[in-house]
Amino acid sequence: MKIRLLFLFALMLISAATFAQSAKKDSISVLSVTDFEKKLTKKNVVLVDVRTPEEVADGHLDGALNINFLSENFAGEIEALNKKNTYLIYCRTGKKSRSAADLLEKAGFKRVHMLDGGITAWKDAGKPIEK
Repeated sequence: MKIRLLFLFALMLISAATFAQSAKKDSISVLSVTDFEKKLTKKNVVLVDVRTPEEVADGHLDGALNINFLSENFAGEIEALNKKNTYLIYCRTGKKSRSAADLLEKAGFKRVHMLDGGITAWKDAGKPIEK
């Protein structure tokens, strides 16, 4: 009987901790192509392409700063950025963007937005890219 009560108590603690973690507000917004494009026109916005240089060579958004998420120096490169700016992050499909945005948030950046579907969605919407 005591083991069963201990087990139930432990299960309740784990559930409460999981709920508290999921309730934490995610400050990273995922923007549609239209909303991402609108944000590009705002002041103090930095557009960041987190793909590899080889991927960027195939085409990128005009004015994008390339900070390779797969680089060993990614954390150091984001630390050099001004945390007061707004950052618009994109990759090919959104997976690397999510991880990069999470790291920016953990590093203390407050205004981080990512492109839903990445540059693939951008191109599918007929938006321009630079080569």
